[in-house]
Amino acid sequence: MYDYEKKGRYIVEFQDIPAERQHQIEIEVDERRGNYSEVELGFDEERALKEAKRCLSCRRCLGCALCWAECAPEAIIFEMEDEFYDIEADGVIISSGVERPYERIDSSFGLGQCFNVITDSQLARMLSPNGPSKGLIIRPYDGEVPSSIAFVQSYESAAPAMHSAALCLAINGAILVRSKLKETEIEVFASSFEDFGKEHGAALKGLERIQLQDAVVSRVESEKNENLKLTIANNGKETSKIFDLVVLITQPQLSKEVKQLSKNLGLSLNYANFLPDGEGAVLLTTDKETIQLASKA
Repeated sequence: MYDYEKKGRYIVEFQDIPAERQHQIEIEVDERRGNYSEVELGFDEERALKEAKRCLSCRRCLGCALCWAECAPEAIIFEMEDEFYDIEADGVIISSGVERPYERIDSSFGLGQCFNVITDSQLARMLSPNGPSKGLIIRPYDGEVPSSIAFVQSYESAAPAMHSAALCLAINGAILVRSKLKETEIEVFASSFEDFGKEHGAALKGLERIQLQDAVVSRVESEKNENLKLTIANNGKETSKIFDLVVLITQPQLSKEVKQLSKNLGLSLNYANFLPDGEGAVLLTTDKETIQLASKA
């Protein structure tokens, strides 16, 4: 055992584990009498899913020291003691730390059920040259390059500024996909595109074969070969269309860490406070003159 492990300094117990451990289903005591039936029935589907979501959520360091072995700059020093400093400053700038949560995405969009449904965050990871596919855009199911991709709004509604920010991120993602896949059909399905078009009309005119559909997708289902069937509602009518890959547009929000830090500093920030006040805005004002929030343009 390493010395630092004996000290317990790097075996950290976190207080924000999302859920308690699930327990196996057992038959009642009265049912056990006079038979040899199995007492422990294991997990049903609901409990199995809840338990799977707990996996590694404790984020507990095991003391293996692999991080130290792999750190070329030797920046990890296990013997370093914690130090606390009081710093006087004329102002504080908080980095926004935007998150793209997917926990609240409705099951009707097929995330976690259909192999070829991913989120916009997963697409960004896929687009990265350092990502799991080395910058290649492929279907998770079979590794094939998709011939059609749908970007789908996965939240029911949002504040206008928040919705606009989400659509900007989605369309930027679609533009990056187009730069890599010249022949792939790309469509973006979202609500209130008319208002969005008025705000960003000039930029939207330059889109290269990216169709913007002012429509709501109510359901995503797997078809043969894991292709995806979209049920689309538009002007009171429902139609369907098949795509190779679906990218869910999620709603950006401030990270939990920034929310907690803001609370500690006595700030009143709402979920859209990272959005810029105007074109070119970089630092956003808060209800305290000496504290500003870095915007996520």
